[in-house]
Amino acid sequence: MHNGDRLTGTIEEIGDDEVTISLPYSQALTVRRDAIKRWRLDKQEQPKPLTKTGIPLLDSPDELNAWLWTGTSDLNVKLKESDKKTNNVNLKASTEVANLDWRYSLDGEYIYETSNSVTDSHEYKLSPKLDFFFDANWFLRSSIDADYDMIETNYLNLSYASGPGYRFWNDKRRRLELVGQLGLQRAYFTPEKWVYSDLFDERIINYPVASLGWDYRQPISLWQQRFELFSKGNYEKFLDQPSPYLTRNQTINGNLGLRYYFNDHLRLSWSSELSWDDSWLDHSQEDLEGLGDKEWRHTITLGASF
Repeated sequence: MHNGDRLTGTIEEIGDDEVTISLPYSQALTVRRDAIKRWRLDKQEQPKPLTKTGIPLLDSPDELNAWLWTGTSDLNVKLKESDKKTNNVNLKASTEVANLDWRYSLDGEYIYETSNSVTDSHEYKLSPKLDFFFDANWFLRSSIDADYDMIETNYLNLSYASGPGYRFWNDKRRRLELVGQLGLQRAYFTPEKWVYSDLFDERIINYPVASLGWDYRQPISLWQQRFELFSKGNYEKFLDQPSPYLTRNQTINGNLGLRYYFNDHLRLSWSSELSWDDSWLDHSQEDLEGLGDKEWRHTITLGASF
């Protein structure tokens, strides 16, 4: 225990918050998991203590400073309702390194889409995040999101944000987190192709934003098979408009899906993804031109994790 006590007995139940141990000299005792420093079993496979991020520590001479490294990668095939002949490649990868107090994560995505041999999308996305945990639930997140588009005149969107997060579930397989952040999004436009240059004084436009992000996964058992329900996304609200003629109101990017695990590493996923940008041009009070884009994508993914 963290207070120096040692208990020896038979573990009867391990819950998310408590552990029940049957002692040889008294009745069964229930203790909180956050009061347990470590445990050992009289077997070869010994459970390791959990970090505040909900994952077991690596073997280390100093367990308090041990780190755990995990990662996933997914190759997606997109199904889109269209009469056009399309060829789409979408590769996603993420990695996460965590110890008792810190968590570093990096998400990356590559998108390449063509319709009738014409390139519609060609972009890269990169999102590093740093979390500091105050306890098993509360943490502070600082993040950077970069979206580089090789086709659009708005070739780069760069966001800096920070804010508190709360984890409802502290488990290796299960996760439910909410993160609220305030930050600044910078939109970069090519000087030679920015056709709406009369709307702004500069080609680099700053948008203060507030965002709410979520990350959810829950293992379920169907027909004695291993499945996982998951959802991840982000909602952004723009707090100020640099131009009286162009309004960026809000954006939503998120997914909801189901994964099937062939084994501990290989998995097959289906997901439905929403990408919505709510914005418009104000030519006059009675003449509004919508610039927003709303798209649903249905994705079949073959992925791997470690």
